[in-house]
Amino acid sequence: MQNTKKLSDAPPWLLRLLTPLLARHVARQMAKEDPGASAAALGKRMRADLGARPDPAALRLVEAVERQLAVQLPGARAVPAVAPGVSAIVLLAANLFPLYGVAALGWSVFDVLLLFWVENVIVGLLNVARMVFASPDDPLQWGAKLLFVPFFCVHYGMFTAVHGAFVFGMFGQRKTTRLFEPEAWLDTIGAQGLWLAVGVLAASHLFSFFWNYIGRGEYRAASAPALMGKPYGRVVVLHLTIIFGGMGVQALGSPLWALVLLVVLKTGIDLAAHLREHRGAAARRKTSA
Repeated sequence: MQNTKKLSDAPPWLLRLLTPLLARHVARQMAKEDPGASAAALGKRMRADLGARPDPAALRLVEAVERQLAVQLPGARAVPAVAPGVSAIVLLAANLFPLYGVAALGWSVFDVLLLFWVENVIVGLLNVARMVFASPDDPLQWGAKLLFVPFFCVHYGMFTAVHGAFVFGMFGQRKTTRLFEPEAWLDTIGAQGLWLAVGVLAASHLFSFFWNYIGRGEYRAASAPALMGKPYGRVVVLHLTIIFGGMGVQALGSPLWALVLLVVLKTGIDLAAHLREHRGAAARRKTSA
């Protein structure tokens, strides 16, 4: 760490840009060279090397290295595991609304599938927000975002639009003349009386975003390239389940029990994906460097 005393020779903007990268590299090297030392001991050694009047840039680097050591070293203080219980309960509560719509409001297959399609749109929009906020201290991530965020918007947008056209054409008996018809989609959501249900599901996903991703710090260990592909696993499974399930319900004449079963099946898949996602995020927070 002797070279940190000379950091003041570099431009301040460059130091702030490189500090996270330097900290990761220095932390790995120190942990490798002295594997038996604790994070506290290594941090004390670095601070002693700085002298009585340390350079502010060097001190910032040391503090960043200490944070990295606290994560990397064996036996370091573990990051608390994510407890997704609250957000899982909110998810289940939000999915009670479609059950209510089917059981009490007489929703059709098209109403259910349209609502779940809109939910996939919400998932995509929030994934864009996740990508933007991912690892804000890592300058390499910001470079990746310039590439992956626009690509995701175009690719996921096309993917969702094709699914929407399929839902409208097959279950809503509406022949689409263009792939993108947002005005027609919005008008149909209002005509079917689904805006309240859309708001409830949107609130559930927003709660999870702020509670888990922002509030519990999942964004600090997130990666924009990894997030780009994350929604597809959930969405593809739900697409297949909902579409083929919807076709089965329609073939049976849309009995109430079949619609309820479809909603329950979708909710179970959603809950399993939710728990798996946040357990994985907890593990990444614990092992990220």
